[in-house]
Order: sequence, then structure tokens, then C-alpha cells
Amino acid sequence: MKGVDLTDRQDEWSDWIDAQDVCTNMHISQRTLQTWRIEGLLPFSRIKGKLYYRKSDIFLLLKENYNGDLRRGDYESEDDEKGGMNASEM
Repeated sequence: MKGVDLTDRQDEWSDWIDAQDVCTNMHISQRTLQTWRIEGLLPFSRIKGKLYYRKSDIFLLLKENYNGDLRRGDYESEDDEKGGMNASEM
């Protein structure tokens, strides 16, 4: 097999991050990351049991779930998600 020159693809290498770094940077648990994999929310690559993710896929996930306009009524507090009272019930 011919050697592959990877020097021209440095930008592609810098796009990959391992699972530990994903959890650290996003402040999530390994279990949450596993759930995202199972649900197909975040693509990944597995090499001999070690998981890698593209930073660009993580940023895309964040962008797709971004709620920049809180006036639309899409915002739910953590209490709302847990079945707590929302502002209209107070």
C-alpha cells in the first residue's frame, strides 16, 4: 500500500475530537453522549473501541437545536421539562 501524504489534510485532522473531549467541552456525561449516538443525533467513528467525533458535526447539532428567539414561546425551563410549574400556572 502506498504511503498517504496527510500534510495537505491538516484541517481535516483538526476537525476530529475524541469522546472524552466532547464530554468535557459540552459538559455532558458519557451516558448522554452514548444516548446521542444511539438516537443518531451525533455521527461518530469507532476504531478499536475508541470513539471519535467531528467538531463540525457537534457544531451542526448545536446550531440545529439553537433557540435564539425566546419570544416565540419555544423556551421551556428545566422545571417545565421535569413536569414542574410553568409561568402561566403561577
